[in-house]
Amino acid sequence: MNASEQALNETQSEGSLWLVTFADLTAILVAFFVLIYAMSSPLSGRGDGSVVGGPGVSAVDQTAHQRNARSIQTSSLPTLTVDYLAAVFSDRGLVPLGDGGPLSQQVDGGRLVIRFAPDFAFASDGSALRPLASGVMADLSRILSGVANPISVMSSVPSEDWTLAFDRADSVAAALRQAGYSRSIERFVTPGLADDALLLIISDQRGGRT
Repeated sequence: MNASEQALNETQSEGSLWLVTFADLTAILVAFFVLIYAMSSPLSGRGDGSVVGGPGVSAVDQTAHQRNARSIQTSSLPTLTVDYLAAVFSDRGLVPLGDGGPLSQQVDGGRLVIRFAPDFAFASDGSALRPLASGVMADLSRILSGVANPISVMSSVPSEDWTLAFDRADSVAAALRQAGYSRSIERFVTPGLADDALLLIISDQRGGRT
């Protein structure tokens, strides 16, 4: 082999080596960019729950469902309150006033009205609450502390005994306070029906009378 042939072979070998090295470098760069894209792609959809079938959609949907449930619960608060009070009274073995029982509850113009039969709450000429009525007041204190509606607690007293009416109002207010009720309480005695003076214990949780 002469010198010219040897030089030609060396040149071809160097060219092949350079081509192989360039191909390897290109493959490495492509793999690097693919890796970067693969790492950054999920991050673009992580915050908005846009990945179909992923946990993001479930979390967003669940949050929206919880917001809707809270909205529905707030809008139907008076009905839920009356139903819950009825369940509490029933659990204590107390039937509604209209069925011969000692208690009734209703919502009137957004105000929750609870009425006690006087012979259930008090002795005939006494101002202190009976033990069972005191227990009901303790239950009411815990329940009503979380109710947004203005509230009236009512009972009747003999028409001529206004002092007794105010004393009973003080007893009811004291029972609520003793059980932990911290909202504002206003006491009123006003002429009622059937020649009775109607005792009203009015608690407006929004801070003012209605």
